[in-house]
Amino acid sequence: MSIEIESEDVIRLILQFLKENQFDETATTLQTETSVKIEHIENKDQFIKEIKQGEWDTVLRHVMDLKIPSQKVIDLYEHIILELVELRELGAARTLLRQTEPMFILKQRYPERYLRLEHTLSRTSLDPREIYPHGATKEKRRQVIAQALASEVTIAEPSRLMKLLNDSIKWQRQQKLLSTDTPIDLFQNPEQTQEIEADAFVNQSYATIKFPGKNTYAECTAFSPDGQYFATGSVDGFIEIWNHLTGKLRKDLRYQADENLMAMDQSVICLSFSLNSELLVSGSTDGKIAIWRVQNGFCQRKYTPAHSQGVTSVRFNKDASEILSCSYDHTVKIHSVKSGKLIREFKGHRAFVNSAIYFADYTRVISASSDGEVKIWDISSGFNISCFPQGNLTIHALLTISEDSAHLVMVNKSNRLHILNSQGKITKSFGQSQAKDFVAAATSHNGTLIYAVSEESIMYCFDVHTEALVGQVQLSDNSEIIGITHHPLSNVIAANNDAGRVFLFKNS
Repeated sequence: MSIEIESEDVIRLILQFLKENQFDETATTLQTETSVKIEHIENKDQFIKEIKQGEWDTVLRHVMDLKIPSQKVIDLYEHIILELVELRELGAARTLLRQTEPMFILKQRYPERYLRLEHTLSRTSLDPREIYPHGATKEKRRQVIAQALASEVTIAEPSRLMKLLNDSIKWQRQQKLLSTDTPIDLFQNPEQTQEIEADAFVNQSYATIKFPGKNTYAECTAFSPDGQYFATGSVDGFIEIWNHLTGKLRKDLRYQADENLMAMDQSVICLSFSLNSELLVSGSTDGKIAIWRVQNGFCQRKYTPAHSQGVTSVRFNKDASEILSCSYDHTVKIHSVKSGKLIREFKGHRAFVNSAIYFADYTRVISASSDGEVKIWDISSGFNISCFPQGNLTIHALLTISEDSAHLVMVNKSNRLHILNSQGKITKSFGQSQAKDFVAAATSHNGTLIYAVSEESIMYCFDVHTEALVGQVQLSDNSEIIGITHHPLSNVIAANNDAGRVFLFKNS
């Protein structure tokens, strides 16, 4: 079940929080700029007491923020004016009568009643019995008005925003969207709310995502940098967001609960999240690229096409203002997210470009192709700075290493992994001599381990520093594993095969 909350209600929750914590200036600014009012009171008994005691300045401030029928507001203003006349505060009474909206409404709807007030104001002397006829008194009139207004107001429970956030955390933990082990401080930096695990060998299967139909399977997968989203792009063009802890579709995303999935016209073969985890970019076999807002499934931008052939890799730059992509059409490109225009095109590869990533400083791009060539490009000029032929073996992917911006991992069609320096040169190689060729790889979240999957669907784990084999595990017996992805904060790996399964593994 999903609940839709109006944006004005969110602002009201924030306003209440600000006022409860004496951030009055901030609350006033927010209320002025949004024209949203709280429309609730914290204490009905106190509100009634203020009316009975004639604390009209306070009462009117409350009434301005509340939804009360105009007739009852008119009665209130009329009574306040009569009390002011009785006290001979004629200037204040005249201001309320002639410059307030309730009295303007009174003048339009009940002109005779309005004229009586004007006449009362003009009199030099006044008998209280004329103001309160038929045995009424000021106190009795206040009592009547208090009862009438109190029946219209809603009580705002204190600390509603914090209660709602805590309930949300409880629900997410029940749904296994958040860890139950780590305490969450609502005022803490989001990056600090989940403890980053130490790297450990992943070898235990705990959940499986099953795609319906014989010919449907995930071509690519991706975790969001905050670890909350796990996305799959399938051969039938659909893009889905999953709970990686349970292997279930995220139905808390309303568009998925309504079966309005993100989708492209042809097979989705690459995915990547923005650094803030709010945007997801996808590339398909027809050369198109799309940018999606994860929370609502809205397609923010489409490039139709971005390339003349299939898009093999997509990435956001640091502030998600640009998209880096490469393709079977032998090119690498950078497009603007805001305008949708092509910013830079890098030409020079003579075969399929399978991988392209930014260097850590975002001034250069490194790309790799099916003819075994690695090229480094200067973003500002578009020039090819250097080219390093790595033999004639197809290069499947280039991978970054967390905490080590000076090196990359190159995965080619062999049973060895290669570490490249920032100049694109191989500094060391290691692997498993008994393994078949590697088809995919992933680095651990702390960058100390590298996982590589061979053609026989065995996953090997190596220590980056010692080059030693840490362990191995058979991922699938009767199908081909075509890709793996590592969680950004914990020891979890997702492995997708060509038989409609995504296997989720953790350390035992």
